[in-house]
Amino acid sequence: MAHYSNHLYVWDDRFLYVTPGITSGITQRHTTTLLISLDGSGFHLGDQAGQQQHYQAALVGPQVARSLDTAGSPLLSLNFDPQSYEFHTLTAFLAGQSVRAVILAQTALNTAELAAVGQGTLSKASLFRMTTRLIQAISGYRPVRVPMDMRAVYLAQSIKQELPLVSSVAELARQVGLSPDRVTHLFSENLGLSVKSYILWARMRRAVEMIAQQQSLGDIAHEAGFSDSAHLARTFRQFFGLPPSFVASGMAVHML
Repeated sequence: MAHYSNHLYVWDDRFLYVTPGITSGITQRHTTTLLISLDGSGFHLGDQAGQQQHYQAALVGPQVARSLDTAGSPLLSLNFDPQSYEFHTLTAFLAGQSVRAVILAQTALNTAELAAVGQGTLSKASLFRMTTRLIQAISGYRPVRVPMDMRAVYLAQSIKQELPLVSSVAELARQVGLSPDRVTHLFSENLGLSVKSYILWARMRRAVEMIAQQQSLGDIAHEAGFSDSAHLARTFRQFFGLPPSFVASGMAVHML
C-alpha cells in the first residue's frame, strides 16, 4: 500500500492536497472540490445539521458548508478557483446539487503516480496534467462552453497580485472602463461570487503561501490584509476546518 504524507500543491487557479487522513470541522470554500478516497475506505461528509453521508468520490459545490472525516484513510482533494475553466464546467455538472457522488474511470488513478504525489516527488508538468485528467475521468462529465468576460478574469488576477492592498470597487471599475454597479454584476455573473467574497478568498490563499514559509501569524495577517492574527486564525478555520498550525507544521506546501 502506498504511503502518503500531507502535501499541498498550489497553482494560480487551483490547488490539490493529499493527506493520509483528516478530520475537519465545517468549511465553506469558494472552490468546486473533487474528493477521492485513495484506498477504497471512503470518507464522510457532514452538513450543518450533523447529517453525514459516506462517499468513495464526491464533487462538492462552491460555498457549500460541509465537514470531512476520512477515518484515518488517505484522501485526495482537488479544488478549482472561480477563475478556472473547470470551476464552471464542474458547477454545471453539479446541476444545482450541493454534493454529488461521482464514479471515476478505473484508469484515472495511477498507484505509482499517486504515491509520488503523496511523497512530493511528482514533476510539476505531471501534477498539472493529473488535475485535468481526474476531471475528465468523472463518469458522465462533458466539457461545456463557458462564455467568460475576460474583464472579470483580469480583475480577479489584479486582486490577487495587489494584496495586501485592495482596490475599491470604484477603482476596479476604472481599470476596465465600467461603472461600479456594472463591475459588481460582471464579477458575480462570470465568477459566481461577489468581489468581497473573492477578496477574502485571495487573502486566504496568500496566507497559506506565507504560512508555508514559516512566517509569524502576525506578519501573515498584516501582509494578507487581516486585522490581526486572531482574525486570520478564525477565517482559516472557516475555510479549511483546521488551525493555521496544521499547515505550518504538518503539511509540505508547493507553490507552482
